[in-house]
Amino acid sequence: MAVRIPSLRNLSLFKLTPRKAVAVVAILISPIAVAAVAANGNNSPQEGSAASGGTAPAVQPPKADSGEAKTDAQAETRAAAALTQCRSARLVPVGKTGWGVPMPSLWNSASTTCNLLYGDDPYRGFARTGDPDTAIRTLQRNLNYCYGYRLTVDGVYGSNTRGVVKAVQKRHKLTADGIYGPKTRSAMNWRLFSSKTNTWSKACSSPL
Repeated sequence: MAVRIPSLRNLSLFKLTPRKAVAVVAILISPIAVAAVAANGNNSPQEGSAASGGTAPAVQPPKADSGEAKTDAQAETRAAAALTQCRSARLVPVGKTGWGVPMPSLWNSASTTCNLLYGDDPYRGFARTGDPDTAIRTLQRNLNYCYGYRLTVDGVYGSNTRGVVKAVQKRHKLTADGIYGPKTRSAMNWRLFSSKTNTWSKACSSPL
């Protein structure tokens, strides 16, 4: 059945109000639009698309900038490497339990904010003060007991010790740079010692 479209000659759009003029134009266009949809029925939007009324595909969030993560890791490594070498070891009390954690520390200081890194044999550079041998051995013994490694407790921070520290850092989701520093100290597990009873704990924990 042919659709009869009124001739524009018979319409005086200029005499109509704006609202009536819009209605007339809509009437003229509607048959054309309906015919176009019918002709393209096989080209309807795919199921699930926004145009078909389905759910639009989820927008993937932007991936984290790997460059920023790498920069942060490098900054952490530089900060850890810039610290003073641990040249002693001390028993750090755990609350008022009577237990403490033997860990590397600064020489003649109660601070454990120091580092040990590859190449400490046991001293670093030309300095010969303190007792870095004890600091390194304390770390090596703890890594062996709490993490099941078999490092030679020799007071030398060699490739084996560095490799174990990297593995421990990965386990605790830290930057695996192989440098023992404050973040590694606070994240890793330690075996506790009681100075009152002169006994060691059987289990390891991260009390700091």
